[in-house]
Amino acid sequence: ANDLLAMLWTWQNADIGGTPGFDGDIDAALGAIEAKAIVMPSQTDLYFPPEDNEYEVSHMPNAELRPIPSIWGHFAGSGRNPEDVRFIDEALRELLAS
Repeated sequence: ANDLLAMLWTWQNADIGGTPGFDGDIDAALGAIEAKAIVMPSQTDLYFPPEDNEYEVSHMPNAELRPIPSIWGHFAGSGRNPEDVRFIDEALRELLAS
């Protein structure tokens, strides 16, 4: 049960804009992320749909939104589906090679 409480606390309190130096400005905090990123939600995730990531990615200068084309919803990144694993592995290879 404590793991669920910790997750809930994170969801309620995690705010990148609250990082020291950004004074609550989420856009500025996202814009300060210099790392290359491929944000990969599942295309069918009902907990965290890809549309939720469009905003973040649009403010991250070196990020790309690449939804996983999976029927497995929130479990798409779990490693249980070979097609999902191939999709994720290819994106990781591409990211690490860049």
